[in-house]
Amino acid sequence: MSRVADPRAKIELLRAAEAVFAEHGLAASKVEHITARAGVSKGAFYLHFASKDDCWRQIIEGFVAKLASCLDFHEEIGTDLTESVTDHLERWHHRDLEMLEFSWQNRAILRMVLAGGGGTPYAYLIDEFAARVAETTEGWLRIAMGAGAYRDDLDTKLVVALISGGYQRMVRALISCPKRPDIAAWSYQALSLFTRGLLTDEARGVLDREVTSGARSVAPPTESSPSIVASAVHRVAERGKLRIS
Repeated sequence: MSRVADPRAKIELLRAAEAVFAEHGLAASKVEHITARAGVSKGAFYLHFASKDDCWRQIIEGFVAKLASCLDFHEEIGTDLTESVTDHLERWHHRDLEMLEFSWQNRAILRMVLAGGGGTPYAYLIDEFAARVAETTEGWLRIAMGAGAYRDDLDTKLVVALISGGYQRMVRALISCPKRPDIAAWSYQALSLFTRGLLTDEARGVLDREVTSGARSVAPPTESSPSIVASAVHRVAERGKLRIS
């Protein structure tokens, strides 16, 4: 009678494989290293994976799927510009935090994929993800433009290229850091720099009024604060890195 694959064993094998690949690299890693770390036999490994490369492929596919889930949202911008601008920027900020934190936690995998070597055959998955990001970004650009929050003279494809390129370089810089940087601060600065060029004069005025009001400028922002973006822009401006007006 053939053995039945235990789904829990597969999860442990995938976790062990991630650690082994990160420590030794794909070429130097062996199935024996993975099974020893997972505490299972080689036979159990081959119940779930055809080979070491098959295991690596499944790791990358799972990683890209989780990263893509950060983009699963429904964007709406209402007629109240005061409410819609701040809500829109807060959602942008929180999506940024989710993706940047996930990238940092999985930096070993990202390094392997982006640096070449064994990850190269699956780099197309990252390219497909980048294409999805571009499509999603262009979609919310058009929504924001239609709502009067973003300038109507924007070349959306150019803006997408600039934003996507900026975030790609930021992720590369992030995963090359020897220790965890202030990811929230990185997100604040990126968001502040991008949005100042996208917002209409009216929307910028709304944001500036939010910043200069007492409720928006007293306490420093937190990741759950309803005034997180406005306060963040104000803090960056106070540091001399961005002009409010």
